[in-house]
Amino acid sequence: MNELVRVENVSLPLPGEPGAWALRHIVWSIERGAHCALMGDNGAGKSTLLRLLHGQCWPTEGRVLWNGPDGPEDAPLAGRAISALVSPAQQENYQRQGWYISGRELLLTGFDDTPLLYSTTADERQRDAEALARRLDALPLLDSSVPEMSQGQLRLLLLARALVRRPALLLLDECADGLDDRHRELFFAELDRAREHSTIIMSTHRPEQLPVWCRHVRWVAAGRLLPEGQTPPAESERPQPAAASPRPRAAGSGMPLLDVRNATVFIDRKEVLHAITWQLRQGEHWRIVGANGSGKSTFLRMLAGDEFVADGGSLRRHLPGQGGSTAILQEIRKGVRLVSDLSQAQYGYSLTALELVCSGWDNTVGNYREYSEEEMAQARAVMARLDCITLAEKSIRSLSTGQLRRLFLARSLLGGPDILLLDEPCSGLDEGSRRQYLALLDKLAAEGLHLVFVSHLPADGPSCLNRTALMEDGRLRVIDDGLTA
Repeated sequence: MNELVRVENVSLPLPGEPGAWALRHIVWSIERGAHCALMGDNGAGKSTLLRLLHGQCWPTEGRVLWNGPDGPEDAPLAGRAISALVSPAQQENYQRQGWYISGRELLLTGFDDTPLLYSTTADERQRDAEALARRLDALPLLDSSVPEMSQGQLRLLLLARALVRRPALLLLDECADGLDDRHRELFFAELDRAREHSTIIMSTHRPEQLPVWCRHVRWVAAGRLLPEGQTPPAESERPQPAAASPRPRAAGSGMPLLDVRNATVFIDRKEVLHAITWQLRQGEHWRIVGANGSGKSTFLRMLAGDEFVADGGSLRRHLPGQGGSTAILQEIRKGVRLVSDLSQAQYGYSLTALELVCSGWDNTVGNYREYSEEEMAQARAVMARLDCITLAEKSIRSLSTGQLRRLFLARSLLGGPDILLLDEPCSGLDEGSRRQYLALLDKLAAEGLHLVFVSHLPADGPSCLNRTALMEDGRLRVIDDGLTA
């Protein structure tokens, strides 16, 4: 039998949203070797459809049949047996749980598709895992702990975890987000090998990254899987964001808002950042580049007050919005805001989108007080500016990664911070949302907000960025002095 999965008129409700549907009347026959890309806007239902194919959720209407060794079965466990899934939600779960396991243990869980390693792994499997890690240039990660890993390093190991079991169906949700150029190239080379034994279904907002052999494209729109060859309305028919402002010159003589001197940071007794000296001056907006695991995310957490400088170094902050120079952590957390995958992963419980945004008033994980009518109104105004006000009363557990990206930006803007730190903020955003997001950052910069921006993709950056620094093995080097436009 050439058919691998059959989806028969499946509908699936949104959790906690009576009368709302995540998927509606999905009909799909997936044949072995028919590799396919799923396209669609944020919130269209792509991630939910991949979870359905994996057996992580099941329909209230219709059914899914998985064709395994014993023939067609409709039990979700049959889906889990023949498929492997890599998704932002899976990565967030590992970050949220904070399990202190090694990269080797994480990779070996892929053979049985369990979150943790519950049994001794055969020597042959150990060798297969190491060989795969070697091809992906991930051998050093096997002896690292998961909580120590960068976003890109964890994503790389989760991809390896899915590949190592050679599943019949490989489901990839925005798989390359967070990977640097070298590891992206190595991963797609490995994926090219995997297509000989796995049928690959991958969602993406970046069609330029699709392999040439992924010939089938299906669009998902408003929870419906469009017929092959049919696309949603053309981009020209959709609302367009305002044009970005031109790239300004840096005000190199401005007052330092952040002044880092000889800063070293240790995590679990391991030296991660080494004697960094750097300044953010008024009028400057920085792009920080570097390979996965070079220390970029740790650097941003240090600036935000989430990591501390070791003796012998210093980090001074001058935050006009907080009254000037300050070393008080509460003021620092209001004046310097960090938007990252890790901060998003910490929200593992159910809040409405409005409650999530309101937590930005105190920069807390969760809500610990009642908010005034004025605070609620300002939160709604910021959400409207980011085009996510329609999500206000929805549970964040029912939202897509891209929708959550906009909400966490809205959260970071409450209270008028002086500095915004952004760690791969465009991952998971569709093309229109990405343009809108970056255009908004340019407007915020023009209004006086200072940006420090991390991304592996040159196109993912607002035009206001006027300084660049390279992070290599925990050391920071300025590579663009910002004196020319």
